[in-house]
Amino acid sequence: MVQQRWLGYPAATQADVAAVEQRLGLRLPPSYRSFLLTTDGWRHAGEFVWKMRDTTNLGWLRDLEPNWESWADLITEAPGDAPGNPFSRGLLISLHADVGVLFLDPADRDEDGEWAAYSVFAWSEFPQRYPSFTALMKSLYQSFHRLRQPAGRTRDNWASVAEEARGQALSGDLDKAMVSLEKAQNFGQPRATVLRTQLQMFLTTSSPYDYSRILSHLLPSTPAPDGFFRSPLFTDEFLPCMFLQHAHKEPWYGSALDIAEYLAKRALTGHRHALELAQKHAADKHSPVSALDIAQLLENAQNDPGLEIGPAIDEHRARVQQPGYRLTYGNQAFDAAVRKALAQHHSDPAALWDALGTAMTHWQPRTPDHIAPVALLADPALAYSLTPERGRALLSQARGGR
Repeated sequence: MVQQRWLGYPAATQADVAAVEQRLGLRLPPSYRSFLLTTDGWRHAGEFVWKMRDTTNLGWLRDLEPNWESWADLITEAPGDAPGNPFSRGLLISLHADVGVLFLDPADRDEDGEWAAYSVFAWSEFPQRYPSFTALMKSLYQSFHRLRQPAGRTRDNWASVAEEARGQALSGDLDKAMVSLEKAQNFGQPRATVLRTQLQMFLTTSSPYDYSRILSHLLPSTPAPDGFFRSPLFTDEFLPCMFLQHAHKEPWYGSALDIAEYLAKRALTGHRHALELAQKHAADKHSPVSALDIAQLLENAQNDPGLEIGPAIDEHRARVQQPGYRLTYGNQAFDAAVRKALAQHHSDPAALWDALGTAMTHWQPRTPDHIAPVALLADPALAYSLTPERGRALLSQARGGR
């Protein structure tokens, strides 16, 4: 496989495909049929599917894996034109997976004859429906890159897309930037997550739950750029927003700050445990654990982003408790313009946001990945008077030297 750079198998023949269609009593959907005629089976479809079925072992889910039929109750987007249980009629296309299955639903077809596809894993919250086999495979491919981030042309390409989207956002072209950043984020580009989150903060409804949900995308296990949790973009922009939304949260959900503190505590515990094991290993000449395993454990513990999140949270709490502390909205000229707007229009949200739009001429980014004045939304008067329309108007202006 390494020499051939190919995870597939020899192609099925037309006769092979015709035989399995006759056995099943159905013509296979176009994209899956074409797939089999290119490679009869597949290895490592994404990160959690280790082998796909081929024309010799395709069969119905109800016959091969009947225990999955009860999962139909968890489907959140059942198609109205294909009632019934997709699991009881699904064609199983995965062979070996991590407590999961992939299958196609022959009753749920589009105008091109494609069958809807499902991925279901016991450790996942809900079954995921896709419009076709192709869409399912693309999602698995994206998931592999998102989790592994392997070096190569794919990663380099999406890094370039994220950089181009950064320029589009600063130029005020929000729609292009959002589309590009979503695609780059699906392929695991950490910068894309940081950039897109800033735009989403201004384009969503202004509720503590929505803000916390968006802010939580910045936290591990989502990869973050190196040094992000030590940067002013996190400590002076995102983190104050997390504290505000936590103060206004309802008890039925965990805030982004709750998640951040949990990750910080877990990282600190893991680091202490790794150090203890290393000390025991050094003192025990007959330790069954190898020095290489200990070194790897220490490296993983030391590189846990939670070790940076914890101090950032503690330092922010300490700053807030200092006499005379006040929130900083950004660079000096922008900060002064925002304070003037708040003083003049505190009782008129429409006039306030118009004035903030004028103040944007003074705004400058704190870091290269800073593309929106997120710190505004750490102020309750601004956060809870924001509407998607006001946010779009604000960010549609060219800014930061553009």
